[in-house]
Amino acid sequence: MVIFPVAYVAQQGISQTTEKEWYEYFMKTGEACKSNTCRLGDSTCECYLTIEHALTMIYTGQGKQAVHLKIEKGKAVRSDNGKEFERSLEETFILADGYKSRIVIAVNGRFPGPTITARENQEVIVHVRNLMHTDSTTIHWHGLHQKRSPWSDGVAFVTQCPILPGQSYTYKFNAKPFGTSFYHAHIGDQRSMGLYGPLIIIPTPGQKVVMPQEGDKVFVAIIQDWNHNDDADTSYQKMLFGDFDSSGLINGRGRFYSSSTFHNDVPLERFEVEKNEDYRFRVISAATLYPFRVFVEGHRPIYILASDGFEIEKKEVESFIIHPGERIDFLLNADSKIGTYLLVAETLEVYSENEYHAAEAIIHYKTADIQLTPQKVTPHTCESSGITCRVFNCPFNQYPSKENRICVNFNNVTSNDPNSNPDEIKSDEVVEMFFNFAFPGENGYTPGSVNGHQFLPPTIAAYAQPDLVDYTCDACNASTICECTYAVTIDKDNKDKVYQFVITNIGGGANWSHPVHLHGHSFYVMKMAFATYDSDGQLVPNGGQDTIDIICPDSKKFCSDAKWRNESWTNGKHPDLNWHNPPQKDTIIIPSGGYVIIRFKADNPGVWFFHCHIDLHNTNGMGMIINESPNSQPKVPNNFPKCNSFENDVEGHPWK
Repeated sequence: MVIFPVAYVAQQGISQTTEKEWYEYFMKTGEACKSNTCRLGDSTCECYLTIEHALTMIYTGQGKQAVHLKIEKGKAVRSDNGKEFERSLEETFILADGYKSRIVIAVNGRFPGPTITARENQEVIVHVRNLMHTDSTTIHWHGLHQKRSPWSDGVAFVTQCPILPGQSYTYKFNAKPFGTSFYHAHIGDQRSMGLYGPLIIIPTPGQKVVMPQEGDKVFVAIIQDWNHNDDADTSYQKMLFGDFDSSGLINGRGRFYSSSTFHNDVPLERFEVEKNEDYRFRVISAATLYPFRVFVEGHRPIYILASDGFEIEKKEVESFIIHPGERIDFLLNADSKIGTYLLVAETLEVYSENEYHAAEAIIHYKTADIQLTPQKVTPHTCESSGITCRVFNCPFNQYPSKENRICVNFNNVTSNDPNSNPDEIKSDEVVEMFFNFAFPGENGYTPGSVNGHQFLPPTIAAYAQPDLVDYTCDACNASTICECTYAVTIDKDNKDKVYQFVITNIGGGANWSHPVHLHGHSFYVMKMAFATYDSDGQLVPNGGQDTIDIICPDSKKFCSDAKWRNESWTNGKHPDLNWHNPPQKDTIIIPSGGYVIIRFKADNPGVWFFHCHIDLHNTNGMGMIINESPNSQPKVPNNFPKCNSFENDVEGHPWK
């Protein structure tokens, strides 16, 4: 007679279990959600996540002695005797880039965390347990609007207190909008250690969307830049001084290139395809620092279907660039000769001699023999093919002319999403605001900032304790840099006003392109403007938009009080906005020296973080709070946790 664990029986819907038993069950299976939820027709999607530290290159098993691993010919084997494992077991190993044994943050024993797949408009319930011994955490549900549930947005000290070691926290929110999203830590730099996982919302049936949306012809590829030497805090400190090195991972695995050609044969993620079938790839960037250029070896073209979950008119491209926090769906037709190919995501950086950083995964035709250790991909040679390569989502205006590549950006795409309604942001009473995301400063002090404000997180839960937040930023002005809890209040009267944000990256602090993410909303991309480039793809000196469309009144070029050079453009009257089905996003790259104009309707009362999604820039202060309709924000649930600093006043104590 087979005796099943209580949790297993419960997963079959036969009986109920305690919360602890559910947590333990999903720790064993590596999955996340109850099988009698999250389905088409279910009203809820209920999941359990346990957060804890783990080590790469070690297999702990279930109640067995730990086994150290080593890499041999594209497989992870026992380090003591070289014995191989079943593939189904090997695929659960936490390997990263296979370089020694490094600490990570695992979710339900997996790295990255398990995929949560819900249906549009379901109530998602996620119980999170923190079993890390010394670290607090929170989880942000990136791309979800959190309407009527702002306390579930998961930003430490903005929408909640951190979850302390041993504590748990239950998030509840509506699964909207549909599309490719992800969940990740939102405290410090824990995302860089692996605290993230895919979050997929399937659209309700009957909508006009590009298929497939689910099933065995849909793959998820979550990309991360990976520093195998350092923990998150060390990486942050090194970033401050320009010392950051990385490998690349897809779904938690990647090969370490010790030179431009030699790698260590780590087993890669595999995507199995059949000849002449179409496949949807949901690509997610959980990266800490770098953008990646993504392409498929031996397959041209690919077709862009969606960005940040929102469908766009299909775009034929050779490759695309994805920035931290963005998601891009593409369609691949498996029409090449059967064999083994690589899905490649190369870091967008200038390599030094004998250097190569890329995330890779295997695309394998099922009827062909598989190569477990495929060679490094041969670079696409657009300059010699006679065909101009189209690259989507460049953070610059153009490639060097000799490369024969053309950039396609969000000025060149239109929305095809059934939930898009650009009429909602047409208004004669637009409220316009400028925000400069950059590193301005002087005398060696150039922190990340927004309008010269280096963000200082509150020491309480700002949403639940609004009267205790010190929003004073009096030390800041157009010619100074200050540290404070920078916030801007919008739609104070809750009239669903239309806002136009001009997000800039200009002035003396514009030296890196920034992927900027707005919590609580998606927005329409009305205009992207770039700096001036020469034919070699280099920025022209003094060619930033602060010398073209925008003027910065301060003499130090901090650009914290920017405005339109042409005053007739103010209050939403820019003459070159895209009104033909503008694309929707929640994370947009702000090019160095350029600007992006976005619009949204302020219809979601809450306290929303607005920040650069490069983890190390955000930690350095490049963020702020959008306090939306403060008089109409929903009340937090009963017994909602609160937090604060404690200053011991000894007055009245008996020993005084």
